[in-house]
Amino acid sequence: MSDPAADAASLPPAGFVRLVAPVWDYLAVADRPARADVIFVFGSQAFAVPDHAARLYRAGHAPFVLVSGRYGRMTREVFDRPEALVFRDRLLRDGVPPAAIVTETEAGNTLENVRYGLAALGRRGIAAGSALLVAKPFVMRRCAATFARQAPGVRVRCCPPETDLLRSIDRAPAAFASRLVAEVGRLDRYGAAGDIAEQTVPATVRQAVRRIADAGWGDGLLA
Repeated sequence: MSDPAADAASLPPAGFVRLVAPVWDYLAVADRPARADVIFVFGSQAFAVPDHAARLYRAGHAPFVLVSGRYGRMTREVFDRPEALVFRDRLLRDGVPPAAIVTETEAGNTLENVRYGLAALGRRGIAAGSALLVAKPFVMRRCAATFARQAPGVRVRCCPPETDLLRSIDRAPAAFASRLVAEVGRLDRYGAAGDIAEQTVPATVRQAVRRIADAGWGDGLLA
């Protein structure tokens, strides 16, 4: 039986959803799945990502699943193998055949996920003219923007495992809000550096970022 006091302590503070929803809605891009050449999976600590990729595969949306990733800040001390190999095991468990899985185990960030992942597909002789992108919801805009800059010939659709804000909180609410603010900062910096297609952040999102920072939840802006 759960502890009511602990459950209450884990709930977001009053006004949390209203405060962060404009940023979440902007970042968590989601498209309807359609037939594609590959399901392109970005590594992380979230098992909902490979589990959703397996569902897309079983539904017949693509003949191959590419999983890319070595270690990130949230997996370095958690996984004993690269993210791509951990995710591959989840895919196998969920019925994706070994021959349909391509792994890339060296990428350490989203830019490398795209570059190295496409190279791994090329080595397997898989032409990726279209891809369903699967990652944590709040990084979906950046994933698509990275493809738009690095591989503009690949048609992509964003297919996160979840779009509901409350069900997607993967850390303490204040840290989660700070991470969303940091994601907007990354869009700005990576766009200016030419790593991703530049994004036009709406004024309502900028205002929400400032409100989050004013609430003391914006320390992750430059993380």
